Amino acid sequence: MEINERLTADYSQEYRKNIRCIFISLFFSVSLSAVTLGPLFDAYLLNIGGQHGNKLVGAVESTRGVLQLAFAYPIGALSDKMSRVRLLKGDLLFWTLGLFLLLLGIASGSVPMLFIGMAVWAPCSQCWNSTSQVVIADSAASAARTTVLSRMTSLRLIAQATGPMLQACMLLLSGQNHWGTSLLKAVTLSGAVLWPGVMWTLRMSDVPPLEKTEGESSNSSTFSQVDLDRCYLRIPLRWWVAGIIELMAFITLFGAGMTVKFFPLFFRIDYKFTPLEVCVLGFAYPFCISVMARTSVALPLYRNHIIERPQTLTYLAPRRRSLTPQVELCRRLSKHLGRLFAVSLFHFLGTVCLWVLCYIRPLVLVLPLYLLRGALMNARGPIIRAIIMDLVPSDLRGRWNSIQSMSGFAWSGSAALGGYLADYAGDYRFTFVVTASIYSAAFVVSLPLFFIYPAEHKAPAAARETSLQSVAPVTDSPAIARREESAGGTDLPRVAQS
Repeated sequence: MEINERLTADYSQEYRKNIRCIFISLFFSVSLSAVTLGPLFDAYLLNIGGQHGNKLVGAVESTRGVLQLAFAYPIGALSDKMSRVRLLKGDLLFWTLGLFLLLLGIASGSVPMLFIGMAVWAPCSQCWNSTSQVVIADSAASAARTTVLSRMTSLRLIAQATGPMLQACMLLLSGQNHWGTSLLKAVTLSGAVLWPGVMWTLRMSDVPPLEKTEGESSNSSTFSQVDLDRCYLRIPLRWWVAGIIELMAFITLFGAGMTVKFFPLFFRIDYKFTPLEVCVLGFAYPFCISVMARTSVALPLYRNHIIERPQTLTYLAPRRRSLTPQVELCRRLSKHLGRLFAVSLFHFLGTVCLWVLCYIRPLVLVLPLYLLRGALMNARGPIIRAIIMDLVPSDLRGRWNSIQSMSGFAWSGSAALGGYLADYAGDYRFTFVVTASIYSAAFVVSLPLFFIYPAEHKAPAAARETSLQSVAPVTDSPAIARREESAGGTDLPRVAQS
């Protein structure tokens, strides 16, 4: 035990550094993608696609999805068999090559080059995003895993908001605000200046998963191993729960891909939004998700960290001063809510918002419902990922995380279907109705979880102490700390959004 504690202490600095490096690289890579492959890129494709613009938007996105599906399991298996840090570093070279080809396709207006660039960039981007999530999970104790993943989600959302903000600044400085192809091309190409920040990945240290240093027999899950290993129809409970959760996510993302990709185009066509207004909307959308994500994470966790663990109050309070109203809400609801209930509640409310959005017309109502729907559906992400990481053993996380990549394929692949439906019906709201129906089906699929979901337990004292040490470094960087504080808290590669 003494040797294990000393080993953990020796590695603690390396785990902190790895979390910081991933967070910094994540911020720059997602910001770059938001500028170069965001809503204005979709508008650029709509322009060069002419009468088949929606189909081109869907086809480019589906190309990414098909390649994610093809490479998902090989990447996951590879990350379980080799050093995940070395995999991340090696992936950067091909990621950069794919980005260069994409930028070349945008600059030349060559549709074939765009598809070639996407064919190289997409699997590399998926490799980095899925593997980095596993590295983060490996670098945090189970008691802090949901918090760390929620902060990763928050930083991703801040980066997604930064992209549209930079685009809006460019439009204001240029004095232009139209949908001309030349202007859209110039704005999307400007994202290349953020590339050097992604290279922070190269500063990571190659260390084993944290729970390995704590000893193979340590309980690194918030669930009882006895409960997880109990078999139903000869299948352990852990795989039933994880499988149903992933199936729900797959169905949800399949429906979301038909709609989410086309929301900016919907506001452009139906409500005559200018590029600047689309950028402002793109800036506000991730921040709404971030605030809701902190609320959804706090609902199931506040009782664990404050009510059941009052000794951690002094640690958490300085970092939550801006969240007092949310904390009060969490305090009142924490006695009745758990992680599963929080996920289901947000899914149900998000689905209701989309159904209402299908049939109302006034912009003053459409905008709040659009923002609220996105916030509710995407806020579930950190909790879902944390539950999965608690269910799946460390040596299988890479392969299991590849299933999330397949869910990402559902999002990207259905974008092509959404484009065809939009062109066929001549109204984006038709795809909204289809998506809302699929959301409802996904909610029904998740209902068996309420009968088989295992009880969650407090982490051991040692794990809690380690968790505080592993989470604290996330804000050691003043820049990241300021971003967290300004964002009000803690989804999503350009990640598949619900």
